[in-house]
Amino acid sequence: MKKIAVIGSINSDFFVEMDRLPKSGETILGNSFFMALGGKGANQAVAASRLGAEVSFFGSVGNDDHGKFVKETFSQEKIDTSYLNFTDDAHTGAAFVEISNSENRIIVIPGANNFTNTVYVKEHLERILEHDIFIFQLEIPMETIEYLIPILHANNKTIIVNPAPALSIKQEILEKITYLTPNEHEYQVVLNQSGTMEEALSLYPNQLMITWGHNGVKFFDGNQIIHVPAHTVNAVDTTGAGDTFCGAFAAAIADEKGLSESIRFGNIAAALSVRKRGAQAGMPNRQEVDQIMTKELSHDRKGHIPTN
Repeated sequence: MKKIAVIGSINSDFFVEMDRLPKSGETILGNSFFMALGGKGANQAVAASRLGAEVSFFGSVGNDDHGKFVKETFSQEKIDTSYLNFTDDAHTGAAFVEISNSENRIIVIPGANNFTNTVYVKEHLERILEHDIFIFQLEIPMETIEYLIPILHANNKTIIVNPAPALSIKQEILEKITYLTPNEHEYQVVLNQSGTMEEALSLYPNQLMITWGHNGVKFFDGNQIIHVPAHTVNAVDTTGAGDTFCGAFAAAIADEKGLSESIRFGNIAAALSVRKRGAQAGMPNRQEVDQIMTKELSHDRKGHIPTN
């Protein structure tokens, strides 16, 4: 299996569960509170590692208790922490997540994530280039992403960008990304265009994949738009489902699966991840995903529509 490097964000996540989300200026009582490791980069790394991928993490945390917790958790998840950057100049990133009826609202404070900058990646560039597949999000400085992607492209690396939070990406950078995975709310901002989903997909064959929640994923194969349906379960908490998809998709690509099969693999992993509270708690292992994947492929061969 090819080696994955996640270059991205790490946060301490603070979760509050409530019956409904408060209105502006309103105070309500919550039902429960818990903390967990988060950040889109950390989530995607955990998802890929649990599915059997060899994962290294490049990112920054504060020289604080939360930073120590990050390193311990990554080690437990079999993620290489050799290149983790501890800084005295900022706290570990934080996210505050409000959960109500399987929906969520999130505020992120980047903190140490701002130190995953060009100085840091230049220092580790030789080690970075030892990897084959790269996962980025947009929770680290854009200058870091714009610096690294051309270098990785010139070295024939596979580059996966999950463009969240949604920011416009320069055309010369877009052209060098192997796989781009915005959701249905993000793609227009990321691509700096106002066209329909179908129009956007047609411009980026086998590159742009638009995730669409319980509706699955769409991409354009050069001839037609392909819809890969979602695998559905009873959702408890959808936090981290998109990150699980991205990490699982990368793990499947690392295992040299085809594009449609890798998307389906990601869809199954994302669906399984929403069965528990927290971004990482429900992330599945390889056996769980393979069992459902085998079942669905068997139904396809028999000409049946896969059931859940």
